[in-house]
Amino acid sequence: MSLSGMEGGRRGGWLPLAGMAWAVLVSSTLLLVCDAAKEMPYFLEPISNVTVPAGRDVRLACVVDHLSNYKLAWIQQDRSAILTVGNHVITRNDRIGVSHDGHRTWYLTIKDVRPGDAGTYMCQINTATAISQTGHVSVVVPPYIKDEMSSDDVTLQEGMDVTLVCSARGSPVPSIMWRREDKSDIRVNLTSTNTHLRASASSHALVKEAPGPLLHLSKVSRTDMGAYLCIASNGVPPSVSKRIDVVIRFLPTVYVPHQLVGVPLGQDVTIECYIEAWPKGLNYWKRPNGIEILHSDDKYEVKEVEGSQKYKTHMLLTIQRVSKSDIGKYNCIANNSQGGAEQVVRVSDTGVVPSNRNALNKGGFENKESSVGKPAIPAVNWSKTNEAAPPLKNDFEEHRKASQRSQTTHQQQTTKMLQKPNLGFESLLPSPSSSSPSPRGSRYRSPALLASLSSLLASHSRHSHRSWFLGFLLLLGFLSL
Repeated sequence: MSLSGMEGGRRGGWLPLAGMAWAVLVSSTLLLVCDAAKEMPYFLEPISNVTVPAGRDVRLACVVDHLSNYKLAWIQQDRSAILTVGNHVITRNDRIGVSHDGHRTWYLTIKDVRPGDAGTYMCQINTATAISQTGHVSVVVPPYIKDEMSSDDVTLQEGMDVTLVCSARGSPVPSIMWRREDKSDIRVNLTSTNTHLRASASSHALVKEAPGPLLHLSKVSRTDMGAYLCIASNGVPPSVSKRIDVVIRFLPTVYVPHQLVGVPLGQDVTIECYIEAWPKGLNYWKRPNGIEILHSDDKYEVKEVEGSQKYKTHMLLTIQRVSKSDIGKYNCIANNSQGGAEQVVRVSDTGVVPSNRNALNKGGFENKESSVGKPAIPAVNWSKTNEAAPPLKNDFEEHRKASQRSQTTHQQQTTKMLQKPNLGFESLLPSPSSSSPSPRGSRYRSPALLASLSSLLASHSRHSHRSWFLGFLLLLGFLSL
């Protein structure tokens, strides 16, 4: 081929082919440069761990930048279950949902969270080499008590043993504490599972709270009777409790604080006794004549007062206007299905309240009215100085002594008169200040006085007129005695 021909060939075909190859090479290079300059997606912040109570809703957030056309998926890592891809929910769990905020923040929502929803959740992007991050969901469950696995109310005989059981569930696992409803002490057995109480030398201890699912009560007594509370808590409100009533049957016991009660006739008196018994039965009083007092009436008032514990009863009997027939023994009796018991209260007479024999009524006569049923007060003798004298112990004895003193005084006066011939009539009269006059209306005549009058008349016979006049006056004085 000539040179001119070769030159023609270059101009006509080879140059276009070379241009096309060069263009392809340049474009490929440009694509590679663009791909190299494009940014890959990445996470802006970690997923927060969440703790949620069961029954609430929870939302996890995955924040990503430069997601572009890549897809973001939520996966439950513990079960290797794909929940969502992009805007679509893959799982059949209708409590799962997905949403986003401008393809930047992607939310995984779980409604009505259940304990099975707890675990690790992954947010993953489908790049050539997948990138991901995880967050943890903790589900806490408030405590609850399984009634079918716990004790119910229990009834037993005094002196027996019993173990109370309390079964509780929750997340975290709840702790259990026993208390009494009335806040009194619990008498626990130290040989039970409560090993931390074994340091005491006694086989029992009194505590306000007893931990553990089991509560051992050995040789129970009436003081152990009551409601026991099993309280379960795990830090998730609210705490829960179960009430278990412990009922103890026992024979009645009767206690009398005052076995002898004294009262004056005519006054009211109240006697009492204390009864402990369960179950409750019939409580009543019995009179000295054997008749039972079951209800209040005009003579007797019966009261039953419930004590601090339901098995305690305070019995009160008021006897109104006590008479002689009311004096004697009263039986406080208690009976229930376990048996019976009784105690005696003796009502004694402290004496009838004496009337005031020296007091005068408004009419000036002696007050004979009886003072029965009134407070006992001593009789009062009123003197010029308004000083009260003690009451007379025996009226008859005082009357006799006053008569003897009067007789002795008259004899002494008569003897002195005989020894003095010129004694006047005034000396024969009793002294106005005499403290022991003879009783009013007395007709007592002293033989010594008559003899004295006879001797006086004989010694004054020579003075006839004077003697007769003096004798007449003496006779009048004698008759006035």
